[in-house]
Amino acid sequence: MKARSFNFRTLFAVAALMLAASTAFSQATSPLPAPTGMVNDYAGVIDAATKESLETKLRQLKESTNPPVEIAVVVVKTTGDRPIFDYSLAIARGWGIGTKEDDNPSALLLVAIDDRKYFTQVSKDLEDELPDGVVGSLQRQFLVPEFRKANYSKGISDTVDAYIQTIRNKGNTAGRANTSRPSSDSGNVGSTALCGVFICALIIFVIILIIVSRGSKGGPSSKDRSRWGGGGFGSSGDSGASALPWIVGGVLGSGGGSSSSDWGGSSGGSDWGGFGGGGDFGGGGAGGDW
Repeated sequence: MKARSFNFRTLFAVAALMLAASTAFSQATSPLPAPTGMVNDYAGVIDAATKESLETKLRQLKESTNPPVEIAVVVVKTTGDRPIFDYSLAIARGWGIGTKEDDNPSALLLVAIDDRKYFTQVSKDLEDELPDGVVGSLQRQFLVPEFRKANYSKGISDTVDAYIQTIRNKGNTAGRANTSRPSSDSGNVGSTALCGVFICALIIFVIILIIVSRGSKGGPSSKDRSRWGGGGFGSSGDSGASALPWIVGGVLGSGGGSSSSDWGGSSGGSDWGGFGGGGDFGGGGAGGDW
């Protein structure tokens, strides 16, 4: 009886340990904090210029592909006791890299500096463009040689460039953002400007008639002066002329200056809105060490 009781206790302890391990290493919960951009360097090995360039390239890739492709880059010092495959899969799923659409191609390049390991997770909808064999070959060609020379910025940048070029060579180049807008907006701006010129000419014609009629009557009456607020547009026969610059400026400003407000100035792309919330990764990709 004692031996049987001991066996039950042992089995229970083993089961508890397995449950705790599975909870600690969930493949759906990221071991890292929330991302701050497409590129997240927790080891401090990517120089500022390269990081900015990578951010621009990856955001442009997302905006210029249909369906949009999201690629993230993460650099850590170590994955600890966790295999880099599991670690990278948990980040890709936990961060929700990729959109929530049915077709949501995405990828995550993870590098562990102290472990000297790397792995690229590829979502199910990007495996046609980046099959496992191609991913492994590109990493060995562009990432490994530079990493062996401690050129981490160049290795990562060249690898990302190779991924982007491969995706575009497969035909995903359909523009989504700002491809049709300039032509339609230019037409709208042209129509608005033409309408503004017509209205401006009409107003000028009416003002000239008022000036001529008032000049022939010897200036505005006291009722006219009070109606205009005590000389807000002038108190003599040149009232129309003094009002002319204000009216013309207002009309031209409303017609010709609308394009800048429509485009939103320089705010486009500067704010980080997070990944699309997809996370549809099934274990595709490739990795290795250097």
